[in-house]
Amino acid sequence: MKRKRFKLNKKAARPLLIVAGLILLVGIGVWFFPKQEKGPVLNIYFLKGGKLSAVERALAPDRSPLKQAADALIAGPTREERSNGYSTMIPPGTRTIWIVEKNGVAIINLNRKLEAYGGGASRVEGLVAQIVYTLTDIPGIEKTWIWMAGEKEIVLGGEGLILDKPLSRRDLAY
Repeated sequence: MKRKRFKLNKKAARPLLIVAGLILLVGIGVWFFPKQEKGPVLNIYFLKGGKLSAVERALAPDRSPLKQAADALIAGPTREERSNGYSTMIPPGTRTIWIVEKNGVAIINLNRKLEAYGGGASRVEGLVAQIVYTLTDIPGIEKTWIWMAGEKEIVLGGEGLILDKPLSRRDLAY
């Protein structure tokens, strides 16, 4: 019995060669250019659909995570995040005077613009929750104490929310 010789059709071979070449290129790309690992991030808490929801911000290694978190929170959601339904209760013009960590407590001293949140119990609770959740998301921070213009005992708005001690996430209704 005589064996037939397999003859490759040039028209049929071209797509096979292209597919094989693409597979080879992808394999080389994966080998030489592995997926970049995402660096350390901070979770910044905004509101989405009336609930707290975290967004990620890159953590710069040369700056305090506490300061970076406070700055990102006060800056508010990005344009893209706002278009995706994120909002903030932090009033425009609010600024951090200083922020420190002492024995697992983040103490944040904000300017008086914090009082311009617009009123309403749910708004003030959302504002406080955003601050507490953002800062307590940093490793080693268990509680947050909110001061205003150097005063460590403050009453926010007509609702009379008294902030006279550090708060943990368990202290909040969120």
